[in-house]
Amino acid sequence: MIGSIIGVVIDGVLGLVFILLGYLVWAKEKITLFHDYHTDNIAPENKKAFCRLSGIGLCITGVSLVITAVLLALTDSAKSFIAFGVGFAVGLGLIITAGIKYNHG
Repeated sequence: MIGSIIGVVIDGVLGLVFILLGYLVWAKEKITLFHDYHTDNIAPENKKAFCRLSGIGLCITGVSLVITAVLLALTDSAKSFIAFGVGFAVGLGLIITAGIKYNHG
């Protein structure tokens, strides 16, 4: 019982952190949250598009963690982590796509 409560809290908090980071990258264009290696070759005119795509990827990952926390709280089933797996794959795919598309030089 206490283990599942801790799991719900950790998933929920991590989800909110990812959503916050995604918001900062996407809406506030805080490109400095990424390591320099991932942003060195981004042209100034592509910064907004890179931040948008990467921020959305982070937000999707965060939302999937929050959904996982809710499902885990309601069902107490490990199957709730399927939501995280799908959201993580989509979010990571967007972040990688942004890096490949805009960080070249």
